[in-house]
This record gives sequence, structure tokens and C-alpha cells, in this order.
Amino acid sequence: MRSSIVGFLLFCISLNAQAGDFEIYLFVYSSAQTQSGAGHISIAFGADSSHLMYYTKYRRADGGGFKVTDIQYTNAFNYDRDVLKHQKQHPMLVLKLKAQKPSLSKLEKLSDYWNIKKGWSLFINNCTDAIKKLLRVTKINSGYAFLISTPNELVEDLVYHSRAQFDEHSFQVVYGDLEKYLKEEPNAVPRVIFRRNKQ
Repeated sequence: MRSSIVGFLLFCISLNAQAGDFEIYLFVYSSAQTQSGAGHISIAFGADSSHLMYYTKYRRADGGGFKVTDIQYTNAFNYDRDVLKHQKQHPMLVLKLKAQKPSLSKLEKLSDYWNIKKGWSLFINNCTDAIKKLLRVTKINSGYAFLISTPNELVEDLVYHSRAQFDEHSFQVVYGDLEKYLKEEPNAVPRVIFRRNKQ
């Protein structure tokens, strides 16, 4: 009798330990896919891929930040291309990260602030900056950028600082070729600063 009670308590503890787990998806567009030459990145998070909160942040002239609630992964994957028409292609890369803290409701409030309320700014709060601020709250090491945060340096920092998580598959590539992206994607900072590409 005692062993069965202990077993039940351990089972409950296990459930509670997993109850806070949620998924984060990063949708990465390469520099070649964007007019600015800097690339673009958007984020979705939720308990599972069928019920996600999606955020994508653009300059005010392009509509600013966008939020979609209760969206499925496939729809989030296609959103910037099919709904907003801001991208001509699918993301080149999608990363799936697992986290436990903070709560999804708190993460939503922070996302509302950095992606919707706080306007786009090249050096302070561009699409990558907003996501890095959220990742830091979840205790995921998103690194620190020199001058300007870009999707490329964020992906590089995630791979560098979270190699164990990738090896353990708690961080995964769910679309695209990470090795190819890291090899072929150039440093986008000079392109943005000197505006070599049309904005």
C-alpha cells in the first residue's frame, strides 16, 4: 500500500515538473529573402504546435508589429508570406526550443510590449531585439550583438551557447538546413548600416 502511494506521488511530481513545458518556434528568413538585406525573424510559442501565439515585427511603415492568437504551426509558417505579403518565400529555417519559464501568460504580456507596443527601432528594438528580450526571460542564452541585432547572429549565438540542448534534442531544427544556413548566411550588419540594399 505504502509503495503504491509513493509511486502515485512520484507520478504527480513528474506531471507537475512537465506541466510548465512549452514550445517556442523561431521562423528565420535569410538576408537574401528580404529587401533590407538583414533578414527577418518571427516567433511563436504555446503548449503545443496546434495552439500558438504568433508575433512578427516590422517597421512602422510596413504595419509595425502583428499578433495572431491560437494559430497552428503551419499557418504561422505561412503567415508573413500569405497573409501579410511581406515575404515572398517561406522562412529558410525554423528552430523549435523548449522552455519552462516564465508562464505563457507572462510571456504573452512581454511579447505584446516588445513586439506591439514598443515601436520598431534599428539599434534598440528591431525584430531580432524583441525576440532576444523574450528568450532571455525564458533563460535561453541569446547572446549579445555588436551594434545591431540580426537573425543571423541570434541563430549563431543559440547554436554556440546551447550546443548541449541541440545535442539532447530539446532544441531542434524543424525546417531547413541549419548547417547550410550558418555556412551561407553573411553578416548582415554592414548591409543595414550602409543601406546597400533597398529598404
